[in-house]
Amino acid sequence: MRFVNRVEELNGLDKLYSSLNSNLVAIYGRRRVGKTELIKRFGMRKNFLYYLCDESTLSEQTRRFSAIAGAAISDDELLTLGASSFEAIFYRLANAKTEQKLVIALDEFPRLVKVEKSMASVMQRVWDLYLKESKNVMLILSGSSINMMHKEVLNYSAPLYGRSSFILKLKPLGFEAVIHMMPEKFEFVDKLYLYFILGGVPAYYEIIEESLTGVVKPTIKDAVEVFFKKGSVFTSEPYLLLSEEVKNDDIYINLLNFLANGVNKPAELSSKLGIAHQNLSKYLSLLEFIGIVVKEFPVGVNPNRKSKTGVYRILDNFIDFYFKELKKLSSFSTSGEAALKVYKDIDFIASHKFEDFSIEFILLLSKNGMLPFTVSKIGRWWGSNSEKSAG
Repeated sequence: MRFVNRVEELNGLDKLYSSLNSNLVAIYGRRRVGKTELIKRFGMRKNFLYYLCDESTLSEQTRRFSAIAGAAISDDELLTLGASSFEAIFYRLANAKTEQKLVIALDEFPRLVKVEKSMASVMQRVWDLYLKESKNVMLILSGSSINMMHKEVLNYSAPLYGRSSFILKLKPLGFEAVIHMMPEKFEFVDKLYLYFILGGVPAYYEIIEESLTGVVKPTIKDAVEVFFKKGSVFTSEPYLLLSEEVKNDDIYINLLNFLANGVNKPAELSSKLGIAHQNLSKYLSLLEFIGIVVKEFPVGVNPNRKSKTGVYRILDNFIDFYFKELKKLSSFSTSGEAALKVYKDIDFIASHKFEDFSIEFILLLSKNGMLPFTVSKIGRWWGSNSEKSAG
């Protein structure tokens, strides 16, 4: 699958890379949004060291990182004998004689912090004492756990707070980029259907494309069948996404289920979930924070003022589809029956996201100067019509 868009992000990284100082970059965003691909694309044709953190023991990760670092800077001792700690490795990296600026990427950094709680403080010391002073290193810390990236890197109380030269929250792609990314063999209308279901998460389309290898002219029906194949990642995706952020996801799962099925006011949600209104806000706030849920007000209403007209809805296309359709179909006797049900209802399913798409499309036309006017504000309206009432 082609790497598309992300031009602004790559330009920002390249501009920073060309500076005469060392740089610390924080990149975060939900699972599968394309952080790793962006980092690797940026690292092409550069002196690039990439390490994917995991939850294996610290000693094992130190051994692996030593080998990768030693290979990157041609340090045979580091490559073969290793080092005693991450700090010792970074000391060698900071003092390596390299012609190009050295780009060091620690992907999924929060996983390393889970293994060693003090790792963010270690990296603070590494940055302040070694990397910053070298003036020839670009350190990238990335993570899918938005909560932990803020806690360990971005928040005021975080050990690495204030040290980042560039903070990038990578968001899902827009419709225009997704259409260019999808295989040409899909008809345009089927690309639309897929976008309404999957949104702008690049990895989802890659999974669909790989699953349909060999299908000469795939349709939306073929794509839908992928959701129900044995071992499909789509059936567990919401749980995996939440596991990056919370330990117990039961309340969040129930909350998303109600939101997907039309319960969207705080008072109604509190009643359905059986939790106090004041306790509900922390769950909604986290889902807003990680980009799954959004609070909306009628267009023209100032959200900063106290208003009871605000409602919540699921922003993420696939999460919405999962709780509206996919989760309910798990009771079907065969995957074929479930897929057929989705295919038959595809126009109704697409209608849920058509309004979002229309807003996105009008804003895109306005941005490209393709409308006889400039759109300054656009959105939904519900409630009483104040002009009509006044008349």
